[in-house]
Amino acid sequence: MALFDNPPHLANTYTVNAGTRDAGGGTPLTYTIAQSSLPCSIQTASASEREMFAQQGIVVSHTVAYLTATASPAVTRGMKVVNQRTAKAYHVHGISSGEEYGNIPPLSYLYCEEIL
Repeated sequence: MALFDNPPHLANTYTVNAGTRDAGGGTPLTYTIAQSSLPCSIQTASASEREMFAQQGIVVSHTVAYLTATASPAVTRGMKVVNQRTAKAYHVHGISSGEEYGNIPPLSYLYCEEIL
């Protein structure tokens, strides 16, 4: 059985709304849910992934892998991903998508920074 016949995690994806200015002139981030229960695998980013993004000044702490066809709407940079089980949240900084190969469906990978 392949990993994506039964992915280990479910996540919700959120789009960022343009906020209104608060009394101090700041703009708070607010989110709207884009998709609930996206089947995925959330893992700590590898050292090479962290290094690749660090060279561009981008912090990446985790990767989220999912079947490309299961995300609707498509996930884009700037979105937030929240693990349903742990409630840990991640900010999407980068995305890569593969292509179908034989009977292996295309996968997408999100490169994220954990929101602490």
